[in-house]
Amino acid sequence: MNVAVIFYSLHGDTAALAAAVAQGAEQTGATVRLRQVAGIGAPEDRWRTSERIRDTRASLASVPLAHHDDLLWADAIALGSPARYGTMSAELRRFLDGSGQLGGDLAGKVACAFCSPSAIQGAQRAALHALIAALLRHGLIVQAPTRAQMDPMAPWSAAARRGPPAARLDEAPGGLDLAPARALGRRLAQVEHRIHG
Repeated sequence: MNVAVIFYSLHGDTAALAAAVAQGAEQTGATVRLRQVAGIGAPEDRWRTSERIRDTRASLASVPLAHHDDLLWADAIALGSPARYGTMSAELRRFLDGSGQLGGDLAGKVACAFCSPSAIQGAQRAALHALIAALLRHGLIVQAPTRAQMDPMAPWSAAARRGPPAARLDEAPGGLDLAPARALGRRLAQVEHRIHG
């Protein structure tokens, strides 16, 4: 079984979650492609002013860019985005909007969505809804996130902990719990196997 984990990450949190989703899927024996979505515009200006963004870019340098062929290759698809004030990132939206030419080629595949925490109340839930709606438009069978993934109970604020990103993708940036993301990856692969086994 092939699983594509496709994400956009600016500060590293979504990248860490994506790596954990990929690990979870690999634990079930799936072949996984971890892919990042290209940025929009000239990010070099942001890179120069933010050490955190520069560190994240450096840690993601070895992660290939996502292409629409990755969607066709996969039996199951996981999409990840920062919460971005209650919607998915523009970068991921652009990638999905460009996949319209795939028509019904994605219909019937299993998919899930995940996003990094947000300090804005309800932003994570709204971003997940936007991601799920995009998946449904392509006819994918959505493995919904658990309530714990949509409303984490951790008492920390994403805005308050903007420290350095993890040195490696399999490390959690300060305070980020990766266990639910691994569980999501395992569940995605298991559901795909149950449906198409």
